[in-house]
Amino acid sequence: MADLRLPIFPLGVVLYPGTTLPLHLFEPRYRQLLADVRAGDSRFGILTGISGVPERAIPAGRMGCVAEVTEVEMLPDGRANILVTGRERVALEAFVDDAAPYHVAEVSFVNDTPRGSPVALAVAADDVAQHFKRVVKAVHTLNGTSGPLPSLPDDPAQLAWSIASMIDLELEPRYQLLVERNPADRLTRVDAVLRKVLPDLELRAAMASTTR
Repeated sequence: MADLRLPIFPLGVVLYPGTTLPLHLFEPRYRQLLADVRAGDSRFGILTGISGVPERAIPAGRMGCVAEVTEVEMLPDGRANILVTGRERVALEAFVDDAAPYHVAEVSFVNDTPRGSPVALAVAADDVAQHFKRVVKAVHTLNGTSGPLPSLPDDPAQLAWSIASMIDLELEPRYQLLVERNPADRLTRVDAVLRKVLPDLELRAAMASTTR
């Protein structure tokens, strides 16, 4: 049973709860979407599209995220640069007929179903956070830059999404992190990505440091 009816923006991106995403709106239908949601609660749904599948043919169950518009820069020609913040995860129930020029759909909220102990989850989150910080430090060294490390959430259930929003991932593994409802498994997926790149990054960073 649907929980909510939302304007829908199908995109080849993944928005996670608790993270931000910049968007450039240029199509007339999405300019209208922006005007309509700003007149309401500033929320719409970003639904992760499927390559080769028409927007209206995206199947029920495909997941996305409620997006709240938090910053708007209107351009003289009517286009807009906006920043949205991810809120609740949602799954598509069905597109509905509507007079609006953009898609409208009924969606259902998707909640986590954690498994395992909170203590083990906290330990795993700490490991992932440390690996991410090491990656960032190595990248800073390679780029010859400095600065504070990105802030990370205290909530272990949020951590994998926050890190995933800052690292390079293909669309499908990025989407699978949105779908995954066990926080520990999300952390395992992200940690595998970090562990894969970390040895090479740190070796290259060490070599770069010795030549400067």
